[in-house]
Amino acid sequence: MPIHDIRCLECDTIFSDEFVVVGDLPKCADCGGATKIDWSHGQGPAVRGHGYGSFTPIDMGVLGKAETKEAYDRAVSVIQQRFPGHRIELEGESKAKKQERVDGLRQRSYETKKRAGVTESELRQRAVETEAEKAGKATKIMSKPATA
Repeated sequence: MPIHDIRCLECDTIFSDEFVVVGDLPKCADCGGATKIDWSHGQGPAVRGHGYGSFTPIDMGVLGKAETKEAYDRAVSVIQQRFPGHRIELEGESKAKKQERVDGLRQRSYETKKRAGVTESELRQRAVETEAEKAGKATKIMSKPATA
């Protein structure tokens, strides 16, 4: 059921945000006269609330990516608890700025690995060993006889 503003044709009273069944407008609550949908506010029909696709995911930094309005609200409340009295401002991130941030993360990761004395070939070898262990465990699970 859509929500509309309803105008009485006789007493000219406007009732805001009324649920309307298509083709079945309610009678005026004041005088009982005929009504019509009122478009005088200048806005066309729209979905109100947080419907599918109405929220754009936002990266909240260390709090993670807010995929829904509820997740965003939780992140904002955490920020407000940690920093009372401060204002929250969201700023857009251009592709260049995002690439700069990602490059910085990669550089810091590289420097951390270098300080720890870990090379890329050692990391690849560890990844291969981990995958082999996972495959071995999966094979053991699959080869166990089923018990009834």
